[in-house]
Amino acid sequence: MGKRRLSGPLVAVVALGLLGGCSSGAADSALSAGDSRAVAPAAPQERSASGNADATSDDTQRKAIGQREVIRTAELDLEVDDVERVGGEVRRRSEGAGGYLQQEDAYRSGTTMTVRVPAERLDQVLGELSGLGRVTARSQQTQDVTDQLVDTRSRIDSQRASVQRLRVLMDRAATVGEIVSIESELTSRETELDSLERRAAALSGQVELATVTVRLVRPNAVAVDDTGFLAGLFGGWRTLSSIGAFLLTAFGAILPFAAVLAVPGTAAWLLRRRRKALRSPSI
Repeated sequence: MGKRRLSGPLVAVVALGLLGGCSSGAADSALSAGDSRAVAPAAPQERSASGNADATSDDTQRKAIGQREVIRTAELDLEVDDVERVGGEVRRRSEGAGGYLQQEDAYRSGTTMTVRVPAERLDQVLGELSGLGRVTARSQQTQDVTDQLVDTRSRIDSQRASVQRLRVLMDRAATVGEIVSIESELTSRETELDSLERRAAALSGQVELATVTVRLVRPNAVAVDDTGFLAGLFGGWRTLSSIGAFLLTAFGAILPFAAVLAVPGTAAWLLRRRRKALRSPSI
């Protein structure tokens, strides 16, 4: 009898591992064949867990149909006289809208700020920030992740039900072999469940909070896109100046080596000339 109880749960655990998160019906059948006494009391609980998972999945799908899950991002370039003051205002406006400053990178000619604001207030925040300076560029992008979120949440529900079934099996394990096998599969399922939950949380966070990249530059740092004869003339002069500077730099770098080599070179040239002069009378 003890040998029969060992083989049934182990077969169920192996089947769970091979299916890797698929429907648990086959695993339950295998377990029932091995030890009907262990599975029969747990069947109502499994049906309840499965029913709850299906209901949760249906609710998730109905919610997705009514409202799309969209990630919104925006970029805004502003020309401002006082980068520090406007940067502080960008932070205050973002926090006032319920968001926060995620990152700020300052450099000589300006600064780049990344702020997160509630997606439903993105247009309002963009309008307020646009009034802080002269807008030189503005853009918005959207990414629909409804299908990804529905799929991930559905997999989370299935994985939770699978973990719950394995915990029931763990409580009913009768031997060390059963405990070790079920515990290994349970650890694998819980790890995958954590990964799915983190993925869903990350996507939901991007949907709830829009990302806005604000670049602030001073007026003299804004590049002017000139065309025409004068633009070509100035461009050619800048190129010529750059080439001249490069040649002068190269000449300056070579000059010390030339000075060092000139001494032995001059000595060799004088010695050769002297020898040639000594041979001339004999000819």
